[in-house]
Amino acid sequence: MKKTALLSLTLLVFTFAACTSSGPSEEQALNDSLTSMPDTLSGEKKEMVEFKLFYTIANLPSPVELISDIRKIEVPFNSELMNATDNEVKYNSAFKKSVNFGIYGVDLAYSAFYGQNQDLISAYLTTKKMAERMSIVETFETYTADFEKNQSNSDSLVKMMDNAYTEIDSYLRKNNRSMSASQTLAGAVIEAEYLCVELMKKETQNDKNRLVFEKIYNQKLYLDNLISLFTELKEDKDCAMFLNELKVQRAFFDGIPTPADLTPENMAKLSAAVTRTRNSLIN
Repeated sequence: MKKTALLSLTLLVFTFAACTSSGPSEEQALNDSLTSMPDTLSGEKKEMVEFKLFYTIANLPSPVELISDIRKIEVPFNSELMNATDNEVKYNSAFKKSVNFGIYGVDLAYSAFYGQNQDLISAYLTTKKMAERMSIVETFETYTADFEKNQSNSDSLVKMMDNAYTEIDSYLRKNNRSMSASQTLAGAVIEAEYLCVELMKKETQNDKNRLVFEKIYNQKLYLDNLISLFTELKEDKDCAMFLNELKVQRAFFDGIPTPADLTPENMAKLSAAVTRTRNSLIN
C-alpha cells in the first residue's frame, strides 16, 4: 500500500470534496466548510507548515498498513478501542473537529480491514453527522454511492481512498488548509498508534509477529515528524498543548533501545503514554 494511503484514508472531509467536486453546489459547500474551520496561518509560517506537512506525508510509514499487518496475524478485532460514535456531538472547536476526522477515518479503516461492516457503517454515519455540522453534507452524500458500493470489499474501499490522494493533495494546496490538514493527520497518526499498541500490548514477540513489533517501535518516527510540524503551530493554544503531549510520549522511546525491548511490561507503559495523548484528543 502506498504511504499516501494514510492521508487518503483519514482526511475524509477533504476526500468527499475532492472526489466529487464538479459543480457550483459542491464548491459552495467547500467554501462553507472553510469558514467554519478558519486557518490562522499567514506568510512565511504558512509556507513552512505546508512544507513540513507534505514532507511528513511523503516520509511517514503507513500506520494503516500496520493495522492490516495485525489483522493478518489474527489478533482479534476489538470494537471497544474505536472512538465512541456518540462523542461527535462534543467536538465543536476547529481543532477537535479536525483531529477527530482523522481519528474516525482510521477507525473506519480498522473496521474495513477486519470486515466489520456494522462498525464500518457506524463510523461512516458518524463522519456524515460531522459533515452536516460543517456544512459539507452535500459533497458527502455525492460520495455515499461509492462508499456503499465498496463497503463490503475492504481492498476496494482502501484502493478507492488511495486513488483519491492526488485530488486531495490538489485541493489542500489550492485552499491553503495546511493547519486543518495537519490536525487531521495528527489525529490519524495517534489513533493508528493507539489501536496498534492496544491490540499488541499483551502479545509476546515471536517469529510470526516480530515485524509488527518493529513497526510499532518505528512509530517514534511519526512522533518526530509531528513534533517538527506542530512546533510551527504552537502559537495556537490547542496545538501547543498537543505538542507537549507528543513530547512526553516521544520521551518514552528514549528508554527503549531496540524493538526487541518492547516487552509486555514496556508495552504497558507505552500504552499508558499513547492513551494519555489520545484521550487529550477525544475527550
